[in-house]
Amino acid sequence: MPQADGTLTSLAGRLAAQYVRMSTDYQQYSTENQKLAIAEFAAIQGVSIVATYEDAGKSGVTLKGRPGLLQLLQDAQAPTHAFSLVLVYDVSRWGRFQDTDESAHYEYLCRQAGVQVVYCAETFSYDGGAVATLMKTLKRAMAGEYSRELSRKVFTGQYRLAERGFWQGAAPGYGLQRVLVDSDGNVKGPLHHREHKSIQTDRVIVTPGDEREVALVRRIYDWYVCQGVGCRRIADRLNAFGICNAHGRPWNPQHVTDILSSEKYVGTNVYARTSRKLNGNWHRNPPSEWARSEGAFPPLVDHATFDAAERIRTNRTQNLSDDEILKRLSDFVRSSDVVSAKEIDRARAMPAGKTYSVRFGCIKNAYALVGYEPGYHIGGPEVFRASRAAQQECIGKTTAALTALGHRVDISADETTIRVDDELVIRFAVRPILHYDRRGPRWRVRWPTYSSPDFLVVLRLDSAFETPIDFYIFPRGSLVPGYDFSLSIRGGSSEPFEMFRFPDERILLELTARTRMEAFDGSQSPDSNRRHPDSPDSSA
Repeated sequence: MPQADGTLTSLAGRLAAQYVRMSTDYQQYSTENQKLAIAEFAAIQGVSIVATYEDAGKSGVTLKGRPGLLQLLQDAQAPTHAFSLVLVYDVSRWGRFQDTDESAHYEYLCRQAGVQVVYCAETFSYDGGAVATLMKTLKRAMAGEYSRELSRKVFTGQYRLAERGFWQGAAPGYGLQRVLVDSDGNVKGPLHHREHKSIQTDRVIVTPGDEREVALVRRIYDWYVCQGVGCRRIADRLNAFGICNAHGRPWNPQHVTDILSSEKYVGTNVYARTSRKLNGNWHRNPPSEWARSEGAFPPLVDHATFDAAERIRTNRTQNLSDDEILKRLSDFVRSSDVVSAKEIDRARAMPAGKTYSVRFGCIKNAYALVGYEPGYHIGGPEVFRASRAAQQECIGKTTAALTALGHRVDISADETTIRVDDELVIRFAVRPILHYDRRGPRWRVRWPTYSSPDFLVVLRLDSAFETPIDFYIFPRGSLVPGYDFSLSIRGGSSEPFEMFRFPDERILLELTARTRMEAFDGSQSPDSNRRHPDSPDSSA
């Protein structure tokens, strides 16, 4: 019943939602154990649980990346919420926020909407009294300090392992591969893309990878050191050869520079050049704080070649001030017909587009400092995440449907392309809407120049970046490689591309289906008796 100060002492007969979260703490905090403890508490108090919000494998130091809690806060503040209680196992499951006020703020949003947050496993009461408020604040501070202490311990452990020569990153880079070893140093096998060790005592080392990639790394050093070919020309040469980088994408000068400047190619393991703690911003550490282990793995190039490349690179590098590179950007936007990060990279007198991103946070900030406004509105991180999610959903649905029909489907390392039965290559691309200043909304389409798929699937997203409007299935030869095409929102205005437009991706199932062939004389070929998994039985 409500007291004079508005607090509640009785929970019997009320409807509740439960919130559970687990990162990688301990088994005691598994979501199932939390649900059991909350169910026991609800049974004792006479509370009925009508909804469950769950964040499995999510960190509690921030609200970002926790869709369960975000949805809970949204539903709790809705005018007609279906519950008046939120049951949480303890304060740490609500979050290990580094600012205790942030944790209290989200609880306050619920309470302001008439929804009370109750921590089932805490020793303090839930009546909203002064003692409970004080204990709750203390628990929030303890939860945040636990994350800070754990972060320090994890970083120190990784730092010590890096000093011993063990790899602490994900992708090792072009020409290198990760290899899993046990506690005694015995090799267990290579680790492929997105694979991780599963036993805590195992370690990861780096060894030379594919022989062709190793040979190409040495060729890059030879071009740069012995033949005097610059990074931009090397990137253009590799792209002209149709060679992709470690991510399956075209080369740019920065990729070449990374190979020429990374000590891992002479066998030195370097860790903690940059660091980020508790989901904060990345920052560069001084060399004195790096973990270094020379001779940690077999080198791809010798020290003499690497040092020669470093001397050339140092002599060519111009350490321009912020004012100088902004002046060059200002001159560039006034004299160029097309202004983009790609065109900036192409201009020989300009610093790389990445330089502006590093110096000023992003290229848009640099544009603003020189008084330039792009002709279209560039999407932010939320647009990229929405596009990536739509792309992965389409690939997942297509792959599942093709696999169910008996096809073999392989997904590329960058998860943008699938190969069906080792024969048909399909690349997926998502195009969000672009709002131009003097034209209606458009979607840009370009045939990839660094790969040649059999089909290019283009998903057009709506202005909310949530739902695909339609699908364009472009076969090879229908678009000129490297040329930007524009699709309008007005029906029938995108001719001659209307013939390639479909409502969903099911057309791919028809395009990948096998068809019986006949010999030149009209008789069935010997392979015509083979029945495809989705073909009907033609026997009488």
